[in-house]
Amino acid sequence: LTAWRSAWCKTHYPAEFMAAVLANWGGYYAQSAYLMEARRMGLSLHAPHINYSHAQFSINYQDDEPHLYMGLDQLRDLTRETQKKIVHMRPFDSLADFLTRVFPRIGETRNLIEAGALEGLGTIPSLLNQMETGTWRKGQLPLFGIDMDTHEDWPADRKADAQEKLLGVSLISHPLEAYASLLAAIGALSTVDAGTKIDQPVSVAGISQQVRRTQSSRGTLLYFMDLGDLEGTLRVMIDEALYKHNKGVIAQRAPILVEGQIQLNRDGTETTLIAHSIRSLVAASESVLTSHAARPEEQPGQLRG
Repeated sequence: LTAWRSAWCKTHYPAEFMAAVLANWGGYYAQSAYLMEARRMGLSLHAPHINYSHAQFSINYQDDEPHLYMGLDQLRDLTRETQKKIVHMRPFDSLADFLTRVFPRIGETRNLIEAGALEGLGTIPSLLNQMETGTWRKGQLPLFGIDMDTHEDWPADRKADAQEKLLGVSLISHPLEAYASLLAAIGALSTVDAGTKIDQPVSVAGISQQVRRTQSSRGTLLYFMDLGDLEGTLRVMIDEALYKHNKGVIAQRAPILVEGQIQLNRDGTETTLIAHSIRSLVAASESVLTSHAARPEEQPGQLRG
């Protein structure tokens, strides 16, 4: 009954359902898995924002479209008192407005800016410059020294790194997006496409979401990993030796490449990828680059032996 109700809510109220799940800090999987699912569902994901976020994950409708905002409580070193002031005193139309009314600590302000919580009020470098050069007094706006925002904003990778550090997860982009060209070059399939290649060898890239251990009928250990990507999740079976050899790679929750064969279970209802090899996508990328560099370039008109 709970599963049916959850499926109904997810189908008819997807944004509200995912906000509720994330506000409850997920469940069976890590938070990153639920964020991945929300992104796969086409929901607009945002870092905590001083004008829209509450303490926990919440929905804000803009032009009749739902936007999912991470809670202020997830930002590192942001006190409950500052969170309450933000929610009570907003909206804010500038950094100066925010600082003079809320008057947070300097460390809180820096974390808010770098995590993207003042998006729309200026670029990150400009806001940091205003914070560091302005003279701020509670309840009094500064007369001079406001930056006209001529600074170029941080690139996406730097924003992603800052969010990983301050929020524990990045909402800028999915980790697999950085490897799109590599995955195309090596012929890696999505989890959904791989599931249709019964009894065929496949390569699948994704992020480990959960690992469960069980014992086979022979007394050996088997590990079942849920591998997630932008399209879905695929179950991967890993034998004891392979798991022990790659335990560190799997535990990092960074993009990995799994090669193996797809098999159906006995009743033909579920597919499983029987893993033959596991490696990080960073290692796979380096291997491809090394192989390409070692291959001699063919000259025009050169005869092939």
